[in-house]
Amino acid sequence: MPVSHNNAERGAWIGWIILFLVTAAIIISGSSRTVVPAYREGAVYWMAGQTIFAHPGVGGFVYLPQAAVLFIPFALLPVAAGEVLWRLVNIAVFAFGIFQFAWLAGGKAGKGLFPLMTLVTLPLAWDCARNGQATLVITGLMLLAVVDISRTRWWRAVLWLCLGVAVKPLVIVLALLVMVIDRPLSWRLLVGMLMTALLPFLTQHPGYVLEQYAAFWSSLTKAVHVGAVDKGWTTPFNALQLAGVSVSEKSQTLFRLAAAFGTLVLCWLSRHRHDAVRSAVFVFSLSVVYLMLFSPRTENNTYAMLGPAIAVFLAGAFLIEQRRGEGILLSCMAGAILGGRVIERLLTPNAGASWVSPLMAVCFTAYLLVRFIRDMQGAGHQEQGL
Repeated sequence: MPVSHNNAERGAWIGWIILFLVTAAIIISGSSRTVVPAYREGAVYWMAGQTIFAHPGVGGFVYLPQAAVLFIPFALLPVAAGEVLWRLVNIAVFAFGIFQFAWLAGGKAGKGLFPLMTLVTLPLAWDCARNGQATLVITGLMLLAVVDISRTRWWRAVLWLCLGVAVKPLVIVLALLVMVIDRPLSWRLLVGMLMTALLPFLTQHPGYVLEQYAAFWSSLTKAVHVGAVDKGWTTPFNALQLAGVSVSEKSQTLFRLAAAFGTLVLCWLSRHRHDAVRSAVFVFSLSVVYLMLFSPRTENNTYAMLGPAIAVFLAGAFLIEQRRGEGILLSCMAGAILGGRVIERLLTPNAGASWVSPLMAVCFTAYLLVRFIRDMQGAGHQEQGL
């Protein structure tokens, strides 16, 4: 391996370490920019046998009971120590997921994509890392899952997916997709999800656990409703209101169902017509795009999930395929997401809704479809790597 590549990879890891050290210093200095108290509240209430859904559908703890159980080790530490350790886990899993994803995508062509992918994903991850949002850890787990699926390491993939769902239910989108398109995962994931569902019963009495499951479902339905009607979320439906287009909650649900079917079809086609590496890249990217466009509670910070998908195509365009135009286009998308708030303040200061990140998600979706069609026409099969 060339010395220059070793130095670039070392520099990338140093970048992630610096990100952790900066966020740790911010917490130790007493910053209140954190969402970790919501996770801690869920863990503390769980240990006390109290309801963990104190603010159903609005704020606070809005995750599965498993998330409260998993956060107990962090809640037992002093507050600052728990916050710092949680950020270490978040950043480490995210960075390692990107490293494995980059190695998979560039391995066939013998290219090291990790440094360039870090250059794209690290800035997009800043807000999530500073606030301690679980978005980073679930993205890392999703990346590890698709990498292991491409290598037919089925049970390891099940572990990552089940952990991801336990931390944040958004991962269920990827889990359901691969259950359908990868037959070896179908029964394994069912077993894994059953074990995940039973986990809380090991830490509390059955009646309490069942009560919390019922409370979770009630909180989830309220959260979906709030996400559909509140303009504060960074979704295309809210962005359309700037153009005077209002989409009813029922219509939003129909769009989500139709998009879910379309995403499933594209993932199935990718699994059957692409090699394992390209399929892993497309399945991850399509699942994340679906979440960005159709999850009712997407925030600006949630778009950190889109970072690895854009980054892997961007790095492939520059380093493997020599498609500089595509690389520049993808760089502009990542830059627009990163500077979305500034762009919105300059162009639409009184908008009241975010539109740059949803627009970039739509543009990246169009890019994915063009790439997909090009592959189906046979051009992509002759390329090396991505």
